[in-house]
Amino acid sequence: MFTIYGYGTFNPMKVVATAEELGLEYKYVTVDLGTGENLQPEHLARHPLGKVPVLDHDGHVVFESAAICRYLANVNGKRLYSDDARQASRIDQMMDTMSIHIGRWLAVYFWEEVISPMFFSRPADAKAIADAKGWLDKQLPYIEKVLSENAFLCGKEISIADTFAFASFQIKDSTSVDLTPYPNILRWYDAMKARPAIKKADKVVFFNQK
Repeated sequence: MFTIYGYGTFNPMKVVATAEELGLEYKYVTVDLGTGENLQPEHLARHPLGKVPVLDHDGHVVFESAAICRYLANVNGKRLYSDDARQASRIDQMMDTMSIHIGRWLAVYFWEEVISPMFFSRPADAKAIADAKGWLDKQLPYIEKVLSENAFLCGKEISIADTFAFASFQIKDSTSVDLTPYPNILRWYDAMKARPAIKKADKVVFFNQK
């Protein structure tokens, strides 16, 4: 049995989108970050830093969204991943590019424009947003070029790089992130958003709040 612990944010969406694209049966459990449920001993036993998402697979616990996505693919015949080392490296480098670079700066928008007003009653830090935009302006052209040559981030077929990246790019729908200069990213994003598995994942993650 797969149990996914999450909350209505983009990191759990990465995992649920992957699970849905793999066609897995799973239980989704909302951990209420707003009330500090993530800092209670029960959840800290799952994730020592009190974060989400967390995956429990028959007692084997995995945390960190990229690690979970790879694990789900690996225990399901490497579907959405690859048993070819070169293709797997392409998927890995795209996921790392998203988590370390582009996803980092998209997350600044989410933190400043969504989380800070909601949980800390403060407006967005304009300098932080400007800095994030500056980095995205340098890094997004790479993704635009990749998607000008491929239907998906790592070739002709969807992979965990796509489910992982899509969740980060969802931040644009609730913030001032502007992707209009990147038509191929928007084409890919709209195609991903229309997929039945992605629609199901979106409902699970963002409509399961307590």
